[in-house]
Amino acid sequence: MKTSFVISPDGTRIAYDVTGEGSPIVLLHGGGHTRQNWHDVGYVKRLKDNFRVIAIDVRGNGESDKPIDPAYYTTDKMCQDILAVADACNVQQFTIWGFSYGGNIGRYLAAQSDRVEKIIIMGIPFGLGASGDFRQFIEEFRNHWQPILQAQNEGTLDTAFLSTEDQEALHKTNIAVDLASLSAMLEWKAIEPSNIGCQTLWLVGSKNETATASIREYEEKLRMSKVRVEVIEGINHREEFTEIDRTFPLMLAFTSSEVV
Repeated sequence: MKTSFVISPDGTRIAYDVTGEGSPIVLLHGGGHTRQNWHDVGYVKRLKDNFRVIAIDVRGNGESDKPIDPAYYTTDKMCQDILAVADACNVQQFTIWGFSYGGNIGRYLAAQSDRVEKIIIMGIPFGLGASGDFRQFIEEFRNHWQPILQAQNEGTLDTAFLSTEDQEALHKTNIAVDLASLSAMLEWKAIEPSNIGCQTLWLVGSKNETATASIREYEEKLRMSKVRVEVIEGINHREEFTEIDRTFPLMLAFTSSEVV
C-alpha cells in the first residue's frame, strides 16, 4: 500500500492510496479504523480488478493530520477532504462506499454534490450525525475528558487520582483528537433520505438495533427517495464490515451490473 497525500483547503493533510483501474470508488472507514481495514478484510483486493479504488484516512485517523480543535471536524471540512482527494486523482464523479463513521460522512457529500454518482452506506441511521445512545455517549465522554485535558494542558493534572482505565487511555490513545472529532458530531445536522440525490444502497445487519429502528422510522419517506434498503439477517454492526462474503455481493451488484 503506497500512501499519497493531499492538502485540504483548510491546510489539513489527508492520506490516501489508489489501487486498480476502472470506475472510481472512494472507501471511507469506520470510527476507530483506518483505510488499512479495507485492505485487511479484503475489500480492496476484490474491487481492484474492476475499479479504481481510492481508500482515504479520514482526518483525525491513520496517516492523515489529527487536529485537536472541533472546528476542524465539521461536515463541510470532511466533504472538502474527499473532493480534494478526488481532484488529486483527476476524478470528477465517483461512488462512495462508507462504513459507520465513513458512511455518516459520505451522506453529507452525497446530499450536496452531484459528483457523487452512487453511495453505499453501511450500518448507520439517518437523521442527525449523532443521535440517541451515541449522542449521550459523546456528551458523557466530553463531560468526563474536557476537565482532565484542561488540567493536563495547564500542568495541574495529578494522574494518581485517575482510574487505571483513564491512565491507560491517556497513554495509549489520542484523547484530544477523539474529543475534538466526537464533540463536532454533536453539531452535524440531520440528513434525510430525500436529501440524497444519487442512487443509494443502505446496508444494515438485522442485529444492528439502531439502524433497523431508523429503517422503521423512515419507512414512508424511503418509498419516495432514491435509497434502497438491504437488511442482512443475523449480523451486527461490526459484522456489517467483517462479514465480507455476506455484504460484498450486495454492494457489488449495486455498484456495477457489469461485474458478477
